[in-house]
Amino acid sequence: HAATEFRANFAKDKTIKVPAMYPELCTSRLLTMEYCPGKKITDTEALQREGFDADHLAKTLTTSYLEQICRHGFFHCDPHPGNLAVDDGFPGGRLIYYDFGMMERVEVEVKRGFVDLIFSIYQNMPREACDALETMGVLRKGVDRFSIERIARNMLGSFQSTLASADNKWENEMTPEEKRESRRNRRAQLGQDLFATQAERPFLFPPKFTFVFRAFSTIDGIGKTLTGPRYDLSRISQPYLRELADLRDGSALKSAALELGRRVGWRPQDVAQLVTQPRAVAGVAQTVRKLEEGDLKLRVRTLEVERMIERVELRQRFIGAGVASALLLHISLGATLHRLAARVVQVIAARVAWECWNAWLALKKLTVQQLRFENEDTVYDTM
Repeated sequence: HAATEFRANFAKDKTIKVPAMYPELCTSRLLTMEYCPGKKITDTEALQREGFDADHLAKTLTTSYLEQICRHGFFHCDPHPGNLAVDDGFPGGRLIYYDFGMMERVEVEVKRGFVDLIFSIYQNMPREACDALETMGVLRKGVDRFSIERIARNMLGSFQSTLASADNKWENEMTPEEKRESRRNRRAQLGQDLFATQAERPFLFPPKFTFVFRAFSTIDGIGKTLTGPRYDLSRISQPYLRELADLRDGSALKSAALELGRRVGWRPQDVAQLVTQPRAVAGVAQTVRKLEEGDLKLRVRTLEVERMIERVELRQRFIGAGVASALLLHISLGATLHRLAARVVQVIAARVAWECWNAWLALKKLTVQQLRFENEDTVYDTM
C-alpha cells in the first residue's frame, strides 16, 4: 500500500518512476511489482556512457525529496544508492525509486509549520519563524523566547544579506579562517543570548526528524558523487523552497495579497487589534497603577548571576565529593575496621569519587562554554 500511495503522489511527474503494483498477484507474504531496470545512480561511468545528465539527476533527486516532505507528507526513509536507479524515460534521465518498506508520514501541523518556517525565513520574520518552530515541535512551548528571537533575527538578517549580494558567501563556501571569523563575530553580537538558550535547552529533536536528516545526508552524498564539489544542496533547494513559500496559502496571488495586507495592516487580526486597542491601553494603565502601588513585582533575569550560581554549585559538588571520598578512603584503611566493612566503605568512596569526577567535567565544560560565548579562543574555534 505504501508503494501504491507513493506512486500516486508522483503520477504526474515525468522525471520520477515508481514501480506499479499487481494486487491480484500479491499475498500477505509476496509482493509483486513492475520490473523497472535502470543504472545505479552512483555508477557515474555507466551514467556518462548512457548520456544521462548528472546535474539534472542531482536536482531531480533533491527536489523530489523536498516534494515528499513539504507537499505529500509521505516520504521514503531510506533513499540510499541501492534504492535509486536511472533509466531513459525522460531527457537527461528518469529517477526510479525502489523498496518502500521504510516509509514515514509528516503530520499536517508539522508540514504546515515547515512551510511557515520557510516563508518566514524568506520574508525575514523572526517571530513568525519561532512560532513555526513551536508548531513543528522543535521549540518547546512556554520557554523565554526573548533570546531565541534575537538569535533568529540575527540569523535571518545574515541569510537575507547573503541572498542580496553575490559577493557574500554561504558558510559552506568559506575558508576555515573565514568560518572562525564569522563565528567570532556572531558570538560577539549574541554571546549572552546563546549562553541563555543553551542553559534552558529550549530545542527538541522529534525522533521522526532523524529519518529526514539521515535521508538528506545520503542525498547530499549522492549529489556530490554525481556532480562533484559543485553540488550544493542549499542552492538547489532554494528555488523550490521560495516557490513553496509563495504558494503557502494555495496560490501565489493569494499569498501576495495576504503579504500586502500584512505590510499595510489590513489583516483581520490588525483590524481586531485596532478595535480592541482601547481595552489594551486600559489594561496597561491598570498594570502600571499596580506597579506604582506595589501590588506587582518585576522579576528580572541576570545571566551573570545565574552563571555565578551554577559555577558555585558545581564547585561545591566537586569539593564536597572530593573531601568525602578522601575521608571514606582514609577510614577504610584504618586498622580497627573489619575487612568486609572496609571493602564496603571503599566501594562507597569510589562512588563518591565518581561524582567528584563528573562535577569536575561539568565545571570544565561550563568554563569552555563561558569562554566561547565571551568570544575567547577555545578548541571550538579550531574546528
